[in-house]
Amino acid sequence: MNPIVKINCMELTWMESKKKVPEWDDLLIESDFPHPFSSFTFYNAWVETFVDDLTQIKMLFFYNNHKLVGLVPIFVDHDNKNVSILGDKDLFDYRDLIYISGFYEEIYLEFLSYLKSQKWFQGYTVIMQSIPESSELFNLLNAGKLIEFTDVKILEEDVTPIFDINNGWDDYLITLSKKQRHEVRRKLRKFESQDFHFKLINCNEDLSEFLLDFYQLFINSRKDKKQFLTDQRKIFFNKMLSDFADKNELKILSYYDGNILISACIVIEYANIYFLYNSAYSLDYNSFSVGLVSKIVALKQSIENNKQVFNFLRGNERYKYDLGAKDIKLFEIKLFVD
Repeated sequence: MNPIVKINCMELTWMESKKKVPEWDDLLIESDFPHPFSSFTFYNAWVETFVDDLTQIKMLFFYNNHKLVGLVPIFVDHDNKNVSILGDKDLFDYRDLIYISGFYEEIYLEFLSYLKSQKWFQGYTVIMQSIPESSELFNLLNAGKLIEFTDVKILEEDVTPIFDINNGWDDYLITLSKKQRHEVRRKLRKFESQDFHFKLINCNEDLSEFLLDFYQLFINSRKDKKQFLTDQRKIFFNKMLSDFADKNELKILSYYDGNILISACIVIEYANIYFLYNSAYSLDYNSFSVGLVSKIVALKQSIENNKQVFNFLRGNERYKYDLGAKDIKLFEIKLFVD
């Protein structure tokens, strides 16, 4: 912690915060854990799709000597008396305060101080979901910095397995077990022996037609996915992916058998990391392992394109560990403020 740190908190509406997007972008890239779920692009698509009352959103910008060092987009649910980081657990893999590491303690304390100063806050709960284990919030909790004015409940929520990229594809294969290395090579050979063709989709020109096919593939792969993919969520996906395409941060790795889409991986490329946001594959092509192969190809491309990390995102599916991933744990933290 810096010996003398002056933090100024500026509260803005959602519409006012749009004028500060360049600062927001710079802050996120400079932060400890840059990822697309804290970007304006992702938040904006979510707000425009799911939020009817913009007064429920409070945008807290934290400055040190006129430099933006922290940002907290919060959602106030007066009906249920809780406050959370903007977003929801079903669509956001990570949700935390955005901060530059040298200022994290001051920003967290200023954030909680702001909440306690609100006339409506008595009896409210702060619910922090999808907090990664690397969050500096745990340092504050472990050091007892928050205990004097909060009760805390911590639950393990999920995992987001990642693979740290250090070398090339051949070096990657060596890191796998002999059995898994053999399986990766065998599946790739079998898949490549077919007349399937690859298509990279990264612009809006091809996106609309692709998504129609992708959504059908998605809901056909599992019953729960049909329940998940509501019309409202389709609207969100359409806008969010279109906006990332406009920023050249979208890569969709798709395979076709003739004109039939048989598998696809939707990757958001952000801060030199591949984030595997969603995927789908045709059950009719299970004998060719199309779902797994498309993910192997996405991982291979991330390695060949010299990315730092391949992030498989939420879920502990077996294939992620077979491909060498290691967990980042996610937690839900509830703060009961006196």
